[in-house]
Amino acid sequence: MKCFSVFFLALSIIPASAAETRTWSGKWNNRKYGTSGPLKCVAQKDQPGRWSAVFNGTFKGDPFEYRVDFQSKSSRDDEILAGKATISGHPYEWNGAISDRQLTGSYKSTNGNNGTFTGCATGFVCRPPC
Repeated sequence: MKCFSVFFLALSIIPASAAETRTWSGKWNNRKYGTSGPLKCVAQKDQPGRWSAVFNGTFKGDPFEYRVDFQSKSSRDDEILAGKATISGHPYEWNGAISDRQLTGSYKSTNGNNGTFTGCATGFVCRPPC
């Protein structure tokens, strides 16, 4: 199912300068179905506080890809993420944060899908490891 992409949205949020592209790799889970899988996000900052991202992963052995736009805010220690998207006809909300080089977040949909995700910037080791 392609309803798990909301949490992938958040993986795309990476502090970067304008036109800088960043990549995160990690894992997502869905509490409704008890499923999880790998996730990769490539994100680009379009303008201050606005990002465009592409998420790729697998769900029950089937590949998926989502393109998402989102907003971010800087806080004292983190980049705070929040957004909404419609995936397979269902509205999703997500929240997350980037600390150092690690991305964490959660998502929920009106169809009951909900879960979390974590990711590390490519080439770095997160603590704990992704």
